[in-house]
Amino acid sequence: MPDRRFPILAALLAIVLTCTAAAQDGVPITFLPPPMDGPGTISLGIFNGAGKMIRILHREAPIDDFKKGENGLITRWDGLDATGQPAAPGKYGVRGWMAGNLAVEGVAFHGNDWIKDESPRYTRVLAVKGVGRDDVQVTLRTADGKEATLGWKLSREGAPPPENKVAAAIEDGKLTVTRDGESVPVLFADGEKPLACATGSRGRVWAIVETPEGREVRAYSEDGEFLRRLAYQKTDPQPVQIVASQWSEMIFLLEENAAEQRLRALALGTSDQQSETSPQSPAKSAWRVTYLKRIIQSGTFDAIAPYLGRAKAPKAEPVVKWKTQPNPLLGDTKPEITLKIAVTDEGVVLQTADDLPLAHVTSAHNLKWAALVKEDSSLLLFQGDGVAVEEFKIAHAENLMSFDAGEIELRPPGTKPKKPDLAPKRTKPLRPGDDL
Repeated sequence: MPDRRFPILAALLAIVLTCTAAAQDGVPITFLPPPMDGPGTISLGIFNGAGKMIRILHREAPIDDFKKGENGLITRWDGLDATGQPAAPGKYGVRGWMAGNLAVEGVAFHGNDWIKDESPRYTRVLAVKGVGRDDVQVTLRTADGKEATLGWKLSREGAPPPENKVAAAIEDGKLTVTRDGESVPVLFADGEKPLACATGSRGRVWAIVETPEGREVRAYSEDGEFLRRLAYQKTDPQPVQIVASQWSEMIFLLEENAAEQRLRALALGTSDQQSETSPQSPAKSAWRVTYLKRIIQSGTFDAIAPYLGRAKAPKAEPVVKWKTQPNPLLGDTKPEITLKIAVTDEGVVLQTADDLPLAHVTSAHNLKWAALVKEDSSLLLFQGDGVAVEEFKIAHAENLMSFDAGEIELRPPGTKPKKPDLAPKRTKPLRPGDDL
């Protein structure tokens, strides 16, 4: 039902107010607020004859911020544009929107598995290493440039791991295995080079090896005999650091490329799922991922889009057309708005295509980007600070209603408005007997 609080006809919305730009107390503007159910905030702008907004008069203002008059809400315009300069003489439109509850809901957190609700904002894994005989320690960098350490105990029921008498080391590009004081070199083919190594249960020696075809993780016996491999595609995150469990054939790998960095724990299974291609190792091996944490580069929406859990990477839209609530005072039956977003120091603002802010939809600092995505019948918002990405759903973006506060004509100082000519217009002179 239309708002009956003010005794004014809808036609008064088109009233023309005439004034001079030098008016000290500003131009009075009276308008009817949209009859929207529930509370809402008002954003009001001044637009020139070309339809360009020259001044945001109110942004996300509650109704109580306005003076209530007999014929509606009252505000004033000082005749200045957004730069603080007097607006040029001419006619200006006064238009706005009321925003109700848009119901913005947090949906998911993407791109950084290390960050939880209360945890520091970890940005990169610096190192993974074995500590003692049954611990794994991970060192991470935080967003403020500090370092933090996390660890896992691999011990079983507090018992010490089996004694490992095998050691391995890489010197001058050569891998050597030492057992009971005796050292054995590990042989590599031409063009291959060991990069990192670790010893694990049953005297296994694990090594990251650079080959002409790419990097591999290999297992060797305590005698330097090649046992099995885990090969990588060149597009995969490549292994850079390795730690081996003393309890079982499990390894921890730090892997990275330009797109992502990940820490994985891999356990060697018994089923035949992965064929070995090396003639040295005709046996088959199956690796099972038992632990995975990733940090994906998210400096832009395009970089993170393939990792947002969709079968097809979502596409950001610079503007989105959306249906809104009709304002019965305007007689619009199928109202529509063109929406876009802007990143501010305090979060993301939903605004019209002509830059009138409608509502702060998220609160966050140091954002690098935000993106709108229209997915089925939902409007989604993604925002990123370069460390992680948050996904939100704007569940009721239709809770918007436009209104028109009329037209203002600014005249140069000293100019008097023309008196209306009320005489009827005629195209030929009066004759005797003609009616006036």
